[in-house]
Amino acid sequence: MQERPANNFGLAFFFTVLIAIAMGILILSLGKIGAFQLINSHHNQVADQFFKYFTHYGDAIMWVPLGLFCFLFRKKYFIAVVAGVLISTIIAQFLKRVVYPDELRPITYLSENFPVHIIDGVKMKRAHSFPSGHSTTAFAMALIMAHMLNKKAWSIILPLLAALAAYSRVYIGQHFPTDALAGMCIGIFSAVLSLLLYRRFMQYTNQKSVPVKDH
Repeated sequence: MQERPANNFGLAFFFTVLIAIAMGILILSLGKIGAFQLINSHHNQVADQFFKYFTHYGDAIMWVPLGLFCFLFRKKYFIAVVAGVLISTIIAQFLKRVVYPDELRPITYLSENFPVHIIDGVKMKRAHSFPSGHSTTAFAMALIMAHMLNKKAWSIILPLLAALAAYSRVYIGQHFPTDALAGMCIGIFSAVLSLLLYRRFMQYTNQKSVPVKDH
């Protein structure tokens, strides 16, 4: 069986990279602190309630329904989801816990210099800021799902949802924009690597399923 062309994956990849570049430009223009202040200080009650809940779109638990959906309805993509979970989690947590264990969250780092906007009901974390695990998950899932669905609309919608999840981490004061940018890059890398592994796996299984002709 020939693998369908994922023509719309390139569009999704383009949008995720464009979003990461936009965040990078913001950080280069205003700096780590300035970019955080710009996002965190512009708030209102409607956005507070929206991002308070939408930020969970980047929870690692979101891999579970995606994996279950693939296992039940798109079994061939299950390997890509499992690879995405492992690669993105290992990279993000290794950086967060081993390489940069002393990176403070905004509420701790800026407590004396800038009044971080805090939303009622959001439990503020104080350590292990870099990188943003939620941003990593959101961007990895966006690309894997875009490849799986292979629809132009979803190739635009999914990166935008991932961008909102990353933005929410800064808006609710849990991460600096640099944390979110790192998460975006890790998510993109993890998704691409996972899909490459998936493609190799599919090629291998297809070759194994072809009967050998007798000479």
